[in-house]
Amino acid sequence: MKVLVIGGAGAMGMVTVRDLAESPEVSEVIIADANLEKAKTVQKWTGSKKVSITKLDVSDSKGMIEAMQKADAVANAAPYHLNLTITRAAIEAKRNLTDLGGVYYMTLKQLNLNKEAEKAGITVALGCGVAPGIADVLAKLGADKLDHVDEVHIRYGEVNFDPAKYKWTFRTVLEEYTTGPVIYENGKFKELAPFSGKHVFEFPEPVGKRQCCFALYSGLATLPTSVGKGVRLVDCAMSYVDEDEVRIKVLNEMGMTSTQPITVDGVSISPREFLLRVAPPPDVNVRDAASIVVTVTGKKEGESLKCFYSLVYRHHEKYGVSALAYLTGMPLSVASQMLAKGEIKQTGVLPPEIALKPEPFMKELAKRGVKITETIQRTRIL
Repeated sequence: MKVLVIGGAGAMGMVTVRDLAESPEVSEVIIADANLEKAKTVQKWTGSKKVSITKLDVSDSKGMIEAMQKADAVANAAPYHLNLTITRAAIEAKRNLTDLGGVYYMTLKQLNLNKEAEKAGITVALGCGVAPGIADVLAKLGADKLDHVDEVHIRYGEVNFDPAKYKWTFRTVLEEYTTGPVIYENGKFKELAPFSGKHVFEFPEPVGKRQCCFALYSGLATLPTSVGKGVRLVDCAMSYVDEDEVRIKVLNEMGMTSTQPITVDGVSISPREFLLRVAPPPDVNVRDAASIVVTVTGKKEGESLKCFYSLVYRHHEKYGVSALAYLTGMPLSVASQMLAKGEIKQTGVLPPEIALKPEPFMKELAKRGVKITETIQRTRIL
């Protein structure tokens, strides 16, 4: 089978490409990227003859559709703001698609294309990375064990052993820290100020205790509905460092996050877009560790239950990439292979907790060294 990886030369996409190339059932991996030089570097890095390259500009809808139709499935590892354009192209091309998530608001826009995807007979599996992705599948797995769900909490934490600024695209970082998070509480979605909900959370070692705050998380767009069962609270928090908050505060005060265009020497550009153009690329080769902890609380047959799921992963020695990059790019490969093989039967635009069945998905993760621990605590109600 052939898989097209849009943005395959990027920090996360390169991991997707390599995992696909190392999968026996994949016959060809096509890196579709605007940067041919970076694509050639990734191609060489994989060490695989299965990997080919095609130049792709996402603004060229016709060219993108043609490239998609040459593959059995499409993995989208491009920046999130391109997701809607790529989803529409996949619907027109009638090719199954998976991506890394839309930072909540983009996810809502993609979900609006559900009927069009169903009519085209395709599956669009959203947010199939680590968080969103693995975390959401675990949240649904815990909820399915309960008769009634009270709360769902997702926590992502990381620690860097090497100096690093950002390990994912600065566009996502900027969106997270300037728009502000969303939580679901008592039947309502609440928009909060950036860096809300500060607390310290203890992750498995070597991540340990980390400062966290609520995140603008794609899963909040779907988990309250997909979990159901009376759930009253769903939230996601991710670790951060004080430097992140200070940097964003300074950029805001200087007006550098504004989306209002200004004219400089006859050229119109917003300060935010200028900032995004000059920001350094993500740090990929960082020695680090990353962890997810998902807690689902509720009741089962007269008992109060807490379902805990956790994983912790160190940087990938063989690939020479960060834990974040591996845990994000590798599940995208797994999901795209499931789509290419027809293992995901339901059509439409689906969140990961609906598209990905826990058992086969977790089995594939375990094959790649990502092991998930489940703990269930019971307290009988008198």
